[in-house]
Amino acid sequence: MDKKISQIRDLGNPQTQDVGSIYKFLHNLKSNFKRKTLNELLKEDKPYLIVNGQRHRIKKKELEFIKENISGDIRLPIVLEVDSSYDSGTVKIEGIEEVKLISKILGKKFSLFSEENILYIYKPELREVRRKLPTTTQYLFRIGLN
Repeated sequence: MDKKISQIRDLGNPQTQDVGSIYKFLHNLKSNFKRKTLNELLKEDKPYLIVNGQRHRIKKKELEFIKENISGDIRLPIVLEVDSSYDSGTVKIEGIEEVKLISKILGKKFSLFSEENILYIYKPELREVRRKLPTTTQYLFRIGLN
C-alpha cells in the first residue's frame, strides 16, 4: 500500500505527507487544545480560547447560560468526543459539571448527588447541544490507525 496520502489539509494548505506524519498531526491536535474555566472567561471583555493554534471567540450569552445552569466551575470548551471505536453517531462527554449541564439541556434526569462523570449522547441529542452551545463546545475526533 502506498504510504503517501495526498491533499491532506492542515488549515487550508494542501500537503503530501506519509501515514506517520498524519498520525502525529492527529495526536498533536489534542495537545493544542487549550481550555479555560468559566470564571476566567466571564472576566474577559472578549472571551476566547485557543483551539489548534487559532483564536476561537466565545459568545457571552452562552457563558451566562452555563453559569445559570451549573453550580460549580467548568472548563471550556466542553469536549464532544467522537471515537471510531464507538457505535456510529455516539458522542462521549466527560466531567461531572459537563455531564450535569448537558443532561439539563437534554432534559435528562441527573441526581445532584451522582458522581457519574461520563455521558453518551447520540446524533439527535448532539444537534440540540450544538444548537444551544455552538461556541462553548468542541469536537475531538479519535481515530484508530490499526
